[in-house]
Amino acid sequence: MSAVLPPTGPLLGFPFSGQSKEASPSNAVPTVQSPILSPTFRYGQKRKLSHDDDSDDEMVGSPESSPAFGTRNLAPLPQQHQHHSAIQSVFLNSPHHSAHHHSVSKRARTEIIGRPLPLSRQLESLSAQALKAIICSLADKHAYLVDEVSSMAPTPTVSSSLELLARHLDRISSAFPYKGDPAGDYAYIRVRPHITEFLDAVSDYTPHFLPPREQQVGNCLQFLDGVTSLVHRLPEWRADANNALKHAAYDELSRAWSLAVREALKRANGIVLEYGGWREKIAKHNESAAGRLQSAVDAVDQGLGNAGRRFGRFF
Repeated sequence: MSAVLPPTGPLLGFPFSGQSKEASPSNAVPTVQSPILSPTFRYGQKRKLSHDDDSDDEMVGSPESSPAFGTRNLAPLPQQHQHHSAIQSVFLNSPHHSAHHHSVSKRARTEIIGRPLPLSRQLESLSAQALKAIICSLADKHAYLVDEVSSMAPTPTVSSSLELLARHLDRISSAFPYKGDPAGDYAYIRVRPHITEFLDAVSDYTPHFLPPREQQVGNCLQFLDGVTSLVHRLPEWRADANNALKHAAYDELSRAWSLAVREALKRANGIVLEYGGWREKIAKHNESAAGRLQSAVDAVDQGLGNAGRRFGRFF
């Protein structure tokens, strides 16, 4: 299908009609009549379009190849586009852009350098003994930390305290020599540091569960029952002098039992002692301790003597 084209010629001012396609816009003849001044060209005039119109125009010439076609804004567009593309190409290939892109990529990557462990990770790698030593050392240097750490630490329970004391007692058994007399002086020398450590722990934990620090009489009696059973397990030595530490522990426990019994007698006339079976338990502990808890037995008998007669009238 052929397109209807306007008449060509010098009078209509189409420079590409009489020139070859190789002619550039800068080599156009300046005397060519402008289409704006041509009497045969009208802006309101419509061209007859067809499907082959675009292809015919491209074969004859496009507006982009002619600076004289159309309005004044159409001609500079190709040059602006080419100029923008050229600037963009120069910027992308410039060393400044390459360095900027490299610095952005370098900042995006995480730098791997040596640094110390966080405090939480460093503490979790320590043993309980090492952590205890650090906290105690800080408390010795800064006295105000003692009350603060004590308030932050959870209060030990009866069961947790007895479990810890049992672990101290197990260290005594592990320290015994494989050969020799287990009741002799050499064995005593080997295990004495662990005995001292165990009895020091007993001396520290026992007041924690005594009144008025401990308000629950049941917790007090339960702890004394457990810790006295642990002291019974201490070894007996052939030399009486080596048994002095164990005997001193019984004396301390006897005073603790007496205090607990007096406090229990103030609560409902000692009904906890009478119906909790504590009279029998204390008597049995006194027997295992070779009579060294007699003061506690006497406190129970004296306190529950009149109370037992009063209870007998009701039961």
